[in-house]
Amino acid sequence: MFLQKLAQGGLLTIDYYKNGALKTLKGSVYCLNLKEQLLSLKDEKEVLHSIRLSGIKQIY
Repeated sequence: MFLQKLAQGGLLTIDYYKNGALKTLKGSVYCLNLKEQLLSLKDEKEVLHSIRLSGIKQIY
């Protein structure tokens, strides 16, 4: 399950779908909102990105 990988911390690479396109993002977990099912990541440039949990394909 990918929630275990999110809890470990450190840098993650996530493949996810957004608007029908497969995208890849590398960053660290900033916030995990289970109520709204959103994951917020902070990339190397300190920019925040929000990803829907249902759109995540793979985490490594």
